[in-house]
Amino acid sequence: MTADTASTLSTGNQRASWQGLPTELRTWVEQTMGDTVTTAISQSGGYSLGTADRLIFSSGKRAFLKAVDESTHPDTADLHRQEARVTSSFPAYAPVPLLLANQEISATDGSHWVALLLEDIEGHQPAHPWKLDELASTFQSLTDIGQIPLAKHLELPRAEEDLDELALWHKLAEGIRVEKLIHASQTSAYHKLVGLLSWANSHAAEYATLVDQELMSRLAGDSYVHTDLRADNILIGPQGRAILVDWPWATVGNNQVDLALIAVDALIADPELSLSQLLELMPAHNRPSEDFLRATLISLAGYYLYASTATPSRSTNSSLVSMRAHRASALLGRLALDHT
Repeated sequence: MTADTASTLSTGNQRASWQGLPTELRTWVEQTMGDTVTTAISQSGGYSLGTADRLIFSSGKRAFLKAVDESTHPDTADLHRQEARVTSSFPAYAPVPLLLANQEISATDGSHWVALLLEDIEGHQPAHPWKLDELASTFQSLTDIGQIPLAKHLELPRAEEDLDELALWHKLAEGIRVEKLIHASQTSAYHKLVGLLSWANSHAAEYATLVDQELMSRLAGDSYVHTDLRADNILIGPQGRAILVDWPWATVGNNQVDLALIAVDALIADPELSLSQLLELMPAHNRPSEDFLRATLISLAGYYLYASTATPSRSTNSSLVSMRAHRASALLGRLALDHT
């Protein structure tokens, strides 16, 4: 079967898909792998609008393709370039997919594609809500990443200088009006978010100070920090090992930031989980303080609230608006209950 007639299973999202890619790009994939694509399964996770396809070849080989047209989505193209640089720097034993190849391809239709071929991980995304054993495995993989020597040539940004979006309560302290949430008005979380807005405004200054003291002052370090971790950027392999994917936002800093990000993701998915339960699942030698974990929760509540006021980007899936509003309302609701 040729690439043009390969069966494609579409998930109905807004992504580009294998069948819609230019011939030049598909030819590069098959020449690189030395084989013909027979099946391409478009992935629904993530929020960029480039292609994300699990490819199966006639010999049974597999690969994962990420590609985006720079002429349409230049920012995403730069992220793909950075992801290739970071991913290729990790040693083979790291809990990340191997980069098989990357290339920039100009097509006859005038498009210019930035493409990555990655190892296709046999696994699944974590359960929703998270299972405790999958959380423990993810915390261990993050701790393992923290032990990997940095590739100095990458010249990654420092977390304490780059992660200013974690301190958005300062901007929120100026006051957020209901009208600013217009872009979230069609989401299922909108009415809950509006109901929490007055409460959030009244605590914004307090939270800005707390985040500065307990989180922003502790971002520095000398480890890889993923910075964009949620369940959709994790795959649980056949042996239960957590594999960490999508590295374009990597920084150098305190590795505990990533553990806290996953902890907050689990708290959003399961309101019954407690901070103390999550801390017990983390390796003892790399366990953040409860104050650090709570400050991360507060920080992300502010981040998602502020992001819910932003005009959606043309380069992201429209579901990002709903995700941000849902996360903002979940975290703010948890904080409000803690105050009662």
